[in-house]
Amino acid sequence: MTSIFKTLREGVQLLAAVMLIAFGGSQAVHAAGLKIAMVMPGPISDNDWNSVGYNGLQAAAKALGAEVAYSENVSDADAERVLRDYASRGYKLIFAHSFSYGDATLNVAEDFPDTTFMAGTAKELAPNVGSYSNPDYQGAYLAGMLGAGASKSKTIGWVGGMPAPNMLANFHAYEAGAKAMVPSVKVLHSFIGSWFDPPKAKEAAIAQVEQGADVLSAQGVGVIDAANARNVFALGAMTDQNHLGPKTVLTSVLWDLGPLITAVGKAVEDKTWTSQNWSFGIPEGAVRLADFHGLDAGVSPDVLTAVKAKFDAIKSGAFTVPLDTSNAD
Repeated sequence: MTSIFKTLREGVQLLAAVMLIAFGGSQAVHAAGLKIAMVMPGPISDNDWNSVGYNGLQAAAKALGAEVAYSENVSDADAERVLRDYASRGYKLIFAHSFSYGDATLNVAEDFPDTTFMAGTAKELAPNVGSYSNPDYQGAYLAGMLGAGASKSKTIGWVGGMPAPNMLANFHAYEAGAKAMVPSVKVLHSFIGSWFDPPKAKEAAIAQVEQGADVLSAQGVGVIDAANARNVFALGAMTDQNHLGPKTVLTSVLWDLGPLITAVGKAVEDKTWTSQNWSFGIPEGAVRLADFHGLDAGVSPDVLTAVKAKFDAIKSGAFTVPLDTSNAD
């Protein structure tokens, strides 16, 4: 009788194992590997900063076979609690995907020395805290060239969120690229004081159009809505945003975070990770311009040729986009 029960038990265990492989094998594999979490300040559906974070996380999960988790719409006040929860649940690599989570990250990292934290452009580092920058200012230089070259009024606009170093670098590069193309161009700029406030971004963009801007750099959600309403060109950011304005979004500066998250995750697995600022830009294939979706027909071929030549120069190292994080007047 005992042998019969033993046989039945072994059969049930075998059936359970087969079912696990068939229906949940990926979870079983993930459980034994690296666990990566990301905390984000906005929705993953924003086609912007948070979408880039989410897409990069999923790409790294596929490349590394890692288990991943994320939290979206996390306020600065809740960041420390959410980060601490992931660390306590065994996530060994945690991305604090916001410029404003730095203090929260450092506080949690001190209590979890065996967990690696990556904070978006952190003000300072720690032995287990690194940072990662978004060198989209390299693409912003190209966008500025393109915007100035496509503008008929020779006035272009730029609308961003908060005057963080990364945003300042983006604006200054955009302005530098524009003036390199058209020295007399006028570049308007606005910081709306929030990372996610579409109505306010739209309002700021419309104000720039009313001042003569006919090309807008959309560094926040809502700017493309203004471009659509006023029938002016927009230059998208982070993802290909043409679907938000098929007749107005000329192109977008893309940021692919997947290669960076994958590289950081591999370094953590290999125990070669070091506390530093990680930056993947045009030379690493992480920043580029999206497809023009046929709208380049309205841009001078000379402008397009100049932009392509500058992209190639940046990629090869022949030209370095100036990194300027000084305050904007």
